[in-house]
Amino acid sequence: MKEALIQVVTAAIGSLGFSIYFRVREKNVIAAMAGGAIGWIVYLILFHFTKDLFISNFAAAFIVFVWAEIMARILKAPSNTYLIPGIIPLIPGGSLYYTMKGVVDGNQQLFAESGKNTVFVAFGMAAGMVVAAVVFHYIIKIQGIKKRKNK
Repeated sequence: MKEALIQVVTAAIGSLGFSIYFRVREKNVIAAMAGGAIGWIVYLILFHFTKDLFISNFAAAFIVFVWAEIMARILKAPSNTYLIPGIIPLIPGGSLYYTMKGVVDGNQQLFAESGKNTVFVAFGMAAGMVVAAVVFHYIIKIQGIKKRKNK
C-alpha cells in the first residue's frame, strides 16, 4: 500500500514537471497533475487484478483522456493541457530502455520480452485514447441532437 502511494505521488510529480515544461498555466496545473495521478491509480488497480499490461494501460489512458476532456470544458482550456501531462506517467520508458539494451547487447531474450511489453503498453495507451475520443465524440453528437430537438 505504501509503495502504491509513493507511485501515485511520483506520477503526480512527473505530471507537474511536464506541466511546467509545457508551460501550462498555473490555474490548470493542479488538474494536469491530478490527471497523471488518476491515470496511474487506474493502472495500478487494474494491473493488480489482471496482470495485463494492455488492459491496464488501455483503461488508464481512457480515463486520462476523459479527465482531460472534462477539465477542458470546466476550466475552459484545450484538452491537451491536461492530456499530455496526464499521460506521461504511463509512457513505457523502462521497458523501452531494456528493449534497446537487448538490441545493443545482442540479448535476444531481453529484447523480445521487453519489446513485447513496450508494444503492449504503447498500443494499450493508443487504443484507450482512440476509444475515449470516439465515445466522447458520440456523446457530444447525441447531446447536440437532443438540444436541436428541444428547440
